[in-house]
Amino acid sequence: MINKEEIINKLKKVMDPELGMSIIDANMVRNISIDENNNIKIVLALTSPSCPLLDKIKEDILSNLKEIQGVNNIEIITEVMPEEEAKKLLSKIRIRKLPKMNIKRIIAILSGKGGVGKSSITSLIAVTLANMGYKVGILDADITGSSISKIFGVKVTPFIVEGKIIPPKSKKGIKIISMNLILLDEESPVIWRGPLISSAIRQFYTDVDWGELDYLLIDLPPGTSDAQLTVMQILPLDGVIIVTSPQELVGTIVAKAMNMSISLGIPILGVIENMSYITCPKCGEKISIFGESKGKIIAEKINTKFLGSIPIDPKLTIACDKGIIEDYENKEIFSILKEIIETISL
Repeated sequence: MINKEEIINKLKKVMDPELGMSIIDANMVRNISIDENNNIKIVLALTSPSCPLLDKIKEDILSNLKEIQGVNNIEIITEVMPEEEAKKLLSKIRIRKLPKMNIKRIIAILSGKGGVGKSSITSLIAVTLANMGYKVGILDADITGSSISKIFGVKVTPFIVEGKIIPPKSKKGIKIISMNLILLDEESPVIWRGPLISSAIRQFYTDVDWGELDYLLIDLPPGTSDAQLTVMQILPLDGVIIVTSPQELVGTIVAKAMNMSISLGIPILGVIENMSYITCPKCGEKISIFGESKGKIIAEKINTKFLGSIPIDPKLTIACDKGIIEDYENKEIFSILKEIIETISL
């Protein structure tokens, strides 16, 4: 017969990424039953009915319990814990927030999926802010798919002074830290599990000498993984900007990212719809290549601002590929971005 204590010890290794503690310590395991055939049933209480990383928690539970010799079938049943209990657990996240240092505003840029131009939007916002006279930094939290340094053409390896990493600067003085700047070969894959990624993001914030900044922009990877949870849990964010595109599928997926921000108590500053249209160079007609705009509908669903629509410009793609984003000129796009910045009072 399998020992219940042995099951508990294995479950202590399963972490809830949102809370940063084991599911045992968080009192999420409400019941453990074992029948005569060594079938295990776990009742798991969640802090929210839409737990963004439930699949990962289940996967970790199964992986750890299968290490016990003799285990047959494993069933996981979920329920939602009482609201007051959930609030107490979630409040512990806020206690662990890192200090803001000498940074006035910290904004994360998030998308539900890849391919919507989130990093280019992050870069354009940074350039617009720099052009407006603000001191800006970018923390590239997309550890396994970093691109910010390439977009800015920054190739200088960061160096250390008195235990602090000195981030390289772009031509306009934007401070940048990215995994690509640390790798010996920027084409080398970063094959890391969640805890290592989370640790790297923490170090990019705490071990880098950002100095005095008006804005630190966090370029997050797409989706709702460990990287997003780490940033939202430990960094003192002032809010999140969500980037989407007109495709209906993207609108559906991005809702998960929005719900994740809401569940963690992070203000959503608004929604930017990228690749919204292309302007015909001959007649000036706006053509909606990916369908009609849905950014306003998405923003209304979560009761936040629709910040604006950014058009497609092939010259922007070329500028990003060549690392000359700061030389890129498009009066229409930068005018829209300036209005967006003024709207959310960054």
